[in-house]
Amino acid sequence: MLWLYLHFPNLQLDALLSQAQGEEIAPLVILDQHSHNIVQLSAKAAATGITLNMGLGTAAALAQDLQVVPYVPRITEDKLHEIAEVLYLSTSDISFFAPQGLLLRIHNMLRLYGDLSSYWQVLKNQLAPLKLTYHYATGHSPLAANILAKKGWNTISDDLELLRRTIAQCQLSETDIAPKTQQQLMRVGVRNVQDLLRISFADMAKRFDISLVNYLGRLSGEFKHPIEFYHPPEVFKRYMELLFDVDNSQFLQGPLGHVLKVLEQFLKLRDRLTQSLIIQFYQRDHEHIEWTVGSQQGEYLASRWHALIAIKLEQLKLDSAVYAISLTTGKTQIRSPDKGDLFSAKKGSLSRLQLVSLLQAKLGEQAVVSPAINNDFRPEHAASYHSPAVAKELNHDMSPMLQAMRPSFLLSPPQPLREKVTVLYGPERLNTGWWDSRPVIRDYYIAHNEQGQWYWVFKGPDGDWHLHGVFS
Repeated sequence: MLWLYLHFPNLQLDALLSQAQGEEIAPLVILDQHSHNIVQLSAKAAATGITLNMGLGTAAALAQDLQVVPYVPRITEDKLHEIAEVLYLSTSDISFFAPQGLLLRIHNMLRLYGDLSSYWQVLKNQLAPLKLTYHYATGHSPLAANILAKKGWNTISDDLELLRRTIAQCQLSETDIAPKTQQQLMRVGVRNVQDLLRISFADMAKRFDISLVNYLGRLSGEFKHPIEFYHPPEVFKRYMELLFDVDNSQFLQGPLGHVLKVLEQFLKLRDRLTQSLIIQFYQRDHEHIEWTVGSQQGEYLASRWHALIAIKLEQLKLDSAVYAISLTTGKTQIRSPDKGDLFSAKKGSLSRLQLVSLLQAKLGEQAVVSPAINNDFRPEHAASYHSPAVAKELNHDMSPMLQAMRPSFLLSPPQPLREKVTVLYGPERLNTGWWDSRPVIRDYYIAHNEQGQWYWVFKGPDGDWHLHGVFS
């Protein structure tokens, strides 16, 4: 069995630096708020002499323009899930080693990729666009790969003899054995993993805690290591801490654009669309703001979602600075291939539903309506206005009887006919509406006047003629 461990020591730092997009920023460190020590630092911070586990006071003295960001476990967790989603395309068995590592079972993937070097090249190509700092190593057991990767071995090999020799040379301080247990082992002359492996499990159980026996058994591969493998989610969800607090809503377009690119990759790989995005803006001194941005057609492209969000951002008023954003998709659906007529002329770049989505983002969902045909023969009640989605459903189910010849323009209310016309078609009698106290008894005709205009006229029970519509 062969395992690969990927160790990401600077996930929160990498997530923040990805927003800079090449811009010059001050020395940046991630601070553990419990110990007040530096746990992650940028190259510019390291150049000033700052090191890992250094206290904040000492670090601030070395760099006057030091930028300090508190460590947020949620950012690391979300970034790790993002990496797993990308690697899942080439590896089926992925497990999380919280808080900074991914374990990959790879011996069953070599048949697909031919050899280990080809498989590793695929993984490197997938990790390259993410611009992450990481260490890696293979091992004959999950714990062996974990120790070698965190040590920074950075070697990919399927030579089991080499892997066993390398892990045997590791010091106890490079393992996850508790410091107190390490001191007890050093008192009896055990200083590295090789010395530890020479002790039988029976002797070890007599002198040390059973947890050490289990750890050594999993390290050597003699005990089964319990692994829970990752299954990718169907819903996209991302939380992003901003590099700087933002008090201008237009400056949020950059971070949102970064998340939308990740969303596009997520949906594209699954060949799916979403019709809604839920966006939350976390304000420093006020309640967070929640939006729902909709697309009637359903989209996956970042550029189209960005256009809708940009319109909404013009209307956003912030109560205080935004320090983080989150984006979640609504329900997703399978993306159908675009259908078009090979011989049709080129039309506008927007479809009807895309135009509706833009109008709703600009004016609000309640301000955009579409006409729908009602199942009613009375002209005054034959049409009504609804939301575009409801109108489309009503028009799809309309009765074929309502597709009779009707004018484009109706007069409300009908006007008395005061000019001479020539009747060409009719009568069409309507005797309906008795059930709601608004009865209609009319004989309708199609006629035209002396100027050539086409009218829709009717005669009532009293014999009076009225003009009700004009044909275009």
